Amino acid sequence: MRSNFYQNPVVPTLLVDGTDKVFESNINAYESTFTSHIRVAQSIVPIFNLHLEAQATTTIGDLEVKIVAADTVPNNTILAFVAVCQDSIPGLARTFDHVCQKLYSFRVYLSYADSLDTVINFTHSMPVDKMTGILFIQDINTKKVLQATKTKFTEVK
Repeated sequence: MRSNFYQNPVVPTLLVDGTDKVFESNINAYESTFTSHIRVAQSIVPIFNLHLEAQATTTIGDLEVKIVAADTVPNNTILAFVAVCQDSIPGLARTFDHVCQKLYSFRVYLSYADSLDTVINFTHSMPVDKMTGILFIQDINTKKVLQATKTKFTEVK
């Protein structure tokens, strides 16, 4: 699904911010090539301030989301995505990290200084210490990721 959405070419390809496709065939140049593209993306001034808190019991999770517009939002094609990912999932030949187990989305209609607050509740069966919450804002037409943040889940008894 992800490769269809982004029309991802062959591996090893890094997809920075949803639009910058970087292919590097030389394994010795991966780090320098990929790092330079990531640093360029990190230098862009964000148009949102994001706050994400994540907590869970052994069966129920909560994600507290706050999005504040730090500039004028470009158009009405902006979506917020909230993902719950899990690390350390054993496979046949290796362990998998950053596996998206749940994904929620909603439209973001904000003007400068407006904010949006919401709480997402969900049930799960993942080990809490292996869970990460991710919030990213994306222009669905251009596929550009405008801002992102992540946090580990805190276990509550």
